[in-house]
Amino acid sequence: MNKAQLHLTNFLLLVEEAGSLTKLARACGYENSASLSQLKRRLEQQAGDESARGIRPSLAAKLESGMHKRKGWLNRDHSKDQEKAAAVEAARLEKQTVEAVEAGVSTEGRFVTVTRNTCETQITVSLNLDGTGKYRLDTGVPFLEHMLAQVARHGLIDLDITCKGDLHIDDHHTVEDIGIVLGQALKQALGNKAGITRYGHAYVPLDEALSRVVIDLSGRPGLVYNIDFTRALIGRFDVDLFEEFFHGLVNHSMMTLHIDNLSGRNAHHQAETVFKAFGRALRMAVEYDPRMMGQTPSTKGTLSEESVQEEAERI
Repeated sequence: MNKAQLHLTNFLLLVEEAGSLTKLARACGYENSASLSQLKRRLEQQAGDESARGIRPSLAAKLESGMHKRKGWLNRDHSKDQEKAAAVEAARLEKQTVEAVEAGVSTEGRFVTVTRNTCETQITVSLNLDGTGKYRLDTGVPFLEHMLAQVARHGLIDLDITCKGDLHIDDHHTVEDIGIVLGQALKQALGNKAGITRYGHAYVPLDEALSRVVIDLSGRPGLVYNIDFTRALIGRFDVDLFEEFFHGLVNHSMMTLHIDNLSGRNAHHQAETVFKAFGRALRMAVEYDPRMMGQTPSTKGTLSEESVQEEAERI
């Protein structure tokens, strides 16, 4: 492995740890990710050049400092560390699965466990689309847990979510990143989506509040979000974070999601009708359609993001 290859491998580890190229750029003090995108392309081009110098020392120091790594971290081979970490992670996931079963979360059916660790949050989501609505939630954000419980119960989805986040700053990273990991889990659990209904919708009232949620498990991420909350806080929870949650979920589950709060004066009621309706709509969308007989519910023959990318490239 030449220096450029080593630097590229370690650079990609930093991107994975940060959560995205944009978040890595932010952590290292860049206003946007363009410079790091160029660096990635340059390292890829130099991968076959034995004389390539890779990342210059000043930039390496900035990356290492931004991600709290020791000086010279980029110049070391971390493959053995990765193998050890993978073994530890496998053991931890097995323990998580056992704990999920003990909590009543079934591992039969479309069951997945997804973990995502960054400098801001450490999250594990276990999800079963063919569950009975059982849940165990430990996030440090009580009102979000109350909303996620609605999704599990009304969606008949077994859900186990644990998160340790930087709540000493605020709830933002925790709420957004839970949306991201839940989206990743949904995507994995759905697989190729053969035989599912694909579309789901629900209207849910709660006293004076009424919300409508419509879902298309299309393989194309898109969010239309129309909620005019009557106050900014529910308890200590910032209602603006709900939109961040749904953005994370949509972008990583690859679904199209329309959310409309049609009426409501009580912000708690507004939020609860949205999450109940989301759970009901998701339940409808992920259910198997016996008339589909294992077919993909699309004239394209696929609902994967790869087909969406190919379509975008043709335009």
